[in-house]
Amino acid sequence: MLNGIFNEGVDFVIDEVCSKNIVVHVSAGAGDIKGIKAFKDYVKDFLRTFKDIHLDVNDLHAEGDMVDAHASLVATNIAPFRGMPANRGEVTTEPVFFFKFGPDGKIVEYWQENIL
Repeated sequence: MLNGIFNEGVDFVIDEVCSKNIVVHVSAGAGDIKGIKAFKDYVKDFLRTFKDIHLDVNDLHAEGDMVDAHASLVATNIAPFRGMPANRGEVTTEPVFFFKFGPDGKIVEYWQENIL
């Protein structure tokens, strides 16, 4: 799922796994992103800014309707992103993602910390 969104950035993956009313909380100063269209726009902006993205999920933990994923991300930063200047070089980080699933099995709320 994460690989489909951030490594490939394909809309059908977001449509398949996310609720139309998803709320995304990001740590990059963007504030909350509400709705599937806004989330798709965020991902498209991310994919225009970072190239050669490689995201690996290292650990997954689930309890009830919540899942957290600890990952490793390497990308090349080619443009400014949400107030962060472009360094035109490789960026590495270890983001943590939290997902809350609705009764239909789709993500209704999503938090990301330390994506970049």
